[in-house]
Amino acid sequence: MEQQVQTNSRLNFNKIFEYCLLTLVFLIPLIFAPSILVSIYSSKLAFLVTVIVIFLAVFLAFTLSKGIIQIPKSKFLIPIALFPVIALVSSFFSGNVINSVAGQVFELGTSGSLFIMSILLFIAIFAVKEDAKIGIKAIFAFFISSGVVILHLILRIFAASILPVSVTSKIPNFLLGGSIDTAIFLGAATIASLSALNMLPLGKKVRIAIYTLVVTSMLFIGAIGFTPVFVAVGLFALFYFVYTFSWSINLSSTNTLKGEKASFPSLFVLVFSVVLILSNGVIPAYLSNTLKINSIEIRPNFAVTMSLVSESWKKNAALGAGPNMFKELWDLHKPANINLSQFWATSFNSGSGFVPTIAATTGVLGLLALLSFMVLYLTSGFKSIFSSKGDFGWRYVSLTSFLISLFLWAMIFVYFPSIVITSLAFVFTGIFAATLVPQGVVSGIKINIFSNPKANFVAVFGIVVLLIASIAGGYFVWARVVTASIYQKGVNLLSSGDSQNAKKTISQAIRLAPSDLYWKSFSEASLGQAGVLLSSVSSPSSMTDSQRTAIQNEISDAIQSARQAIAWNPKDYENWFALGRVYEVLASNGIQGSSDNAISAFKEAQSRAPLNPAIPLAFGRLDALSGNLVGARENINKAIKLKNNYTDAYFTLAQLEASSNNIPAAIKSMNSLVLMDPQNASLYFQLGLLNYNNKDYSSAASALEKAIEIVPDYANAKYFLGLSYDILGRRADATMQFEEIQKTNPDNAEISLILSNLKASKSPFTNAKPPITNTPEKRAEPPIQEDN
Repeated sequence: MEQQVQTNSRLNFNKIFEYCLLTLVFLIPLIFAPSILVSIYSSKLAFLVTVIVIFLAVFLAFTLSKGIIQIPKSKFLIPIALFPVIALVSSFFSGNVINSVAGQVFELGTSGSLFIMSILLFIAIFAVKEDAKIGIKAIFAFFISSGVVILHLILRIFAASILPVSVTSKIPNFLLGGSIDTAIFLGAATIASLSALNMLPLGKKVRIAIYTLVVTSMLFIGAIGFTPVFVAVGLFALFYFVYTFSWSINLSSTNTLKGEKASFPSLFVLVFSVVLILSNGVIPAYLSNTLKINSIEIRPNFAVTMSLVSESWKKNAALGAGPNMFKELWDLHKPANINLSQFWATSFNSGSGFVPTIAATTGVLGLLALLSFMVLYLTSGFKSIFSSKGDFGWRYVSLTSFLISLFLWAMIFVYFPSIVITSLAFVFTGIFAATLVPQGVVSGIKINIFSNPKANFVAVFGIVVLLIASIAGGYFVWARVVTASIYQKGVNLLSSGDSQNAKKTISQAIRLAPSDLYWKSFSEASLGQAGVLLSSVSSPSSMTDSQRTAIQNEISDAIQSARQAIAWNPKDYENWFALGRVYEVLASNGIQGSSDNAISAFKEAQSRAPLNPAIPLAFGRLDALSGNLVGARENINKAIKLKNNYTDAYFTLAQLEASSNNIPAAIKSMNSLVLMDPQNASLYFQLGLLNYNNKDYSSAASALEKAIEIVPDYANAKYFLGLSYDILGRRADATMQFEEIQKTNPDNAEISLILSNLKASKSPFTNAKPPITNTPEKRAEPPIQEDN
């Protein structure tokens, strides 16, 4: 009777393990939160952690009841288990432990996220270790999930114009997070499909469904146009094609379908992949246009990433810069030519691929752990592929899970994937590991945790501690997910100009899980609110004591919160730059000592981002405030030397010439410069702005038209061209310019105001309220924030 109870208990435990695995495989690609406040990453991470906490609680209870833990004696499990430990040690030497371990919300690459991934591997091992049918179910859950992803892509193409915007705005374009991640996922689905078609006795309807999955997957893979996926899928198809000739399944001994001598699905995938590669982008471009897929993603290339690896190893070869610290490496050592692109202000959090990024952030030890894992994994995989032991079910699960995981690991080397791809790589690695013991490739290890009274005490105590730690860890992750959504709400309020409510919302996020990003945004909100309060005061003499106190409190909040951001992450130049901007605003309002404090903060920022042109420009603005026009010109020209198409610098230089009553001479000089460099749109923009300041609106329009001819989406040039047209009486042309700006800046309140006024035959700045003024040429920054 007692034995029967234990058996039923064991079956119940195993059933929960099975449900956890199947739920993971099926839902992780699909799950998302229908809210703009919760990112796809956050929703998937919250789901993963919930399943992990449930699994760990049941597993610990199971271990407590049985007293025995069984794991495969696979050598590759050692380095992959050590990898997150190395990452955690690296975090403690990163100089910013919290950011390195948890980040904002355990971003992929933090040591915390790497621990989560490793737990997924062991979930799969314990879920599959006793029953091949569970592995087969997991693979078919993957098939069904792939079908839903494809269905979503099809609906996205054909139903987007039918469904209301309120619905489509809440559904992401790609369920996996990005187009390339989708291509990788569909590549893995194609490989799984080839395995099923080659090895399983499928019914007619199921075979048709899988054939359809293969064809549609390859079409979308082609449309997305990520060449490594073409190559890898083609190689795996070639493997299957050769494999069917070199290995057949004996019907009489296994009671399963005999292998075919030619795999036509594999041949189709191979030929299609070769055609995509040889078409030199023509076919992918056609498919992309037909299926309405935009697959442009920007990331550092392999050479640049390896140069950052080298810089990281110079400081700490063993442990690198620390997990989640790639951004700081990029800011410090980015190549100078990136300033000429529209991504000059982008701080990349990862390199060309996950593994190269890990090499930079966890050093030689982290890289060796991954490389040794891959070598040992490949060895085990090839032993398993050609093993004749074990029944057909185990062999099918083993081959399929190995090839899926191998494909995903290959993609992880060449790309920094989403949480879906990474988690599935770990899950299918665990499924494969579970198949090795039944096939006789490796032996199993049984650990008896209740071998003696002392061991009993330690085991029970350890299990209780692990249970508490898992629940606490799950709560910690969920808290960060909720905090991130609250913060996003605050950012939305701040971008809409509601700085007061933005402060309240962001402060809630800070109370839950403070970080440098949240403190920096709180500083921006405080500075914005101080500006709102100052704009309500007609003159300094009319300021009441309560107004003065409120403004002083906002300024104090802006300074203190910027300093808090620095305290949380002193390595991020943006935190120092934010503090410098606060002091710069105070200096522009005549607060004594602010200029020196701003210079000090900007110097700290420059030491962490020496090639960022925004920093010498900031020095130039401070020089102009103090009356040092020579120094201002020198610093502005330094910014232009770093980025010769820097609109903000040309804008500030034009203001400088206007303020020094040097406009005619500056215009003459600019006319000479544009003759020497006739394709420099920024020079034409500055010439147009100088003429606009000189009230020569006809000449201003001519120069700005030339700037737009060179750079058609030059928003600031269109802005001042529109104002020039309006003054010249060309209202329709002015309206057209602002309509074009609104297409690329749909949320810009100033553009909406100007457009509504122009359409109502009013002056562009009628009913304008601060910070919008009717003299945009005199503002500290250009009206439109552009990337160029």
